[in-house]
Amino acid sequence: MTNSLESWKRVPTTSSVLFGIDLPYRPPKNSIGQFLWRRRMWLEVTTGLSLLEPWEKVLVLAVIYLLLTLVITGVYKFAPLEVANLYHRLLYYFFGQEADEGRAIQRAMADLVLRNISGES
Repeated sequence: MTNSLESWKRVPTTSSVLFGIDLPYRPPKNSIGQFLWRRRMWLEVTTGLSLLEPWEKVLVLAVIYLLLTLVITGVYKFAPLEVANLYHRLLYYFFGQEADEGRAIQRAMADLVLRNISGES
């Protein structure tokens, strides 16, 4: 992008904000484009990406996107297993033994009902 008055006055599109290497000077006209422009401006100014050459910026963003993809994939694949393990550990901690889930919950509900009926706290 050249540093001229025409490029400074140019109103960018949302796609140039998202996919362009150089960040436009002005935000787009639509509200989604303005929001994305502000987020990208914040990211580039905070991390110093606006000071890099275009090839350096592409390299840094490729590494960041690769790491982000790996983290999201890992959370997507392993989070459900960890939630199930956490559920079983909580049952063990609350009820003291590795019992059948249904029996443990039934026993807890029965104890709660008996306490409420008898008036004990």
